[in-house]
Amino acid sequence: MSGSVDGRPKIVFITGASAGFGTAIARQFASRGSRVIATARRADKLKALATELGADRVLPLGLDVQDRAAVERAVATLPADFAEVDCLVNNAGLALGLGGAPVANIADWDRMIDTNCKGLAILIRAATYTAPPRRSCTSSASI
Repeated sequence: MSGSVDGRPKIVFITGASAGFGTAIARQFASRGSRVIATARRADKLKALATELGADRVLPLGLDVQDRAAVERAVATLPADFAEVDCLVNNAGLALGLGGAPVANIADWDRMIDTNCKGLAILIRAATYTAPPRRSCTSSASI
């Protein structure tokens, strides 16, 4: 385990880091000395974030948390200086099909569950089973 910087995680893996809360969380961790693996589907926004915060501090990774193989591959092939993840911020999420059950599009619900629930579980599994062994890893999520 890579440990912490004054009690803060050294390496933080953030999903949904291309906008909103994800970007703000990445900025906060980076400003406090953590290295950040910023992931999202919109790789162009992640590259801009890495430029803003420093390429030595932020690793931008285009990633769709619905794609189990891509998540496992991303975690397993992290560069050595970003490989020992201390903290997961499962921020990626969608809000679809909110019109109520009688009019809901079930495909919207499927996509939302695949991202908000399965994506979270896939990343936790990949980080704890695919990544190098460590004592512990903290995960934060909001469903």
